[in-house]
Amino acid sequence: MHLLKLERVEKIYTTGKVSVHALKGVDLAVEKGELIALVGPSGSGKTTLLNIAGCIDKPTSGNVIMEGILLNEKSPDELANLRRYYFGFIFQSFNLIPVLNIFENVEIALNLKYPKLRKREKEKKDSGHS
Repeated sequence: MHLLKLERVEKIYTTGKVSVHALKGVDLAVEKGELIALVGPSGSGKTTLLNIAGCIDKPTSGNVIMEGILLNEKSPDELANLRRYYFGFIFQSFNLIPVLNIFENVEIALNLKYPKLRKREKEKKDSGHS
């Protein structure tokens, strides 16, 4: 079973009477532990594909399947939970807290995702262990 599978995924952005086909019939299968690279020229649909694969956006048509579960029908809350527990994002811009450095931005995300880790580190610090 694939960790993540996209079947015939299409994404069309429409503004007024103008439609832009960002993705046309994309198929992708990612196995557990597999490392992939998504490359292509600007405007080729890389970000759109990643947004759909990461449950940030939904396809216009086609299927997104994670570990055998069809994600197309999931509610926004269910997709948010998937993003919270299964996906990690490092955005190019706009999504970092500007007054914090990169390490502090990552620390905030880790603290939100793993609150027990933060508590354990605080207990170690308070007890004098490092």
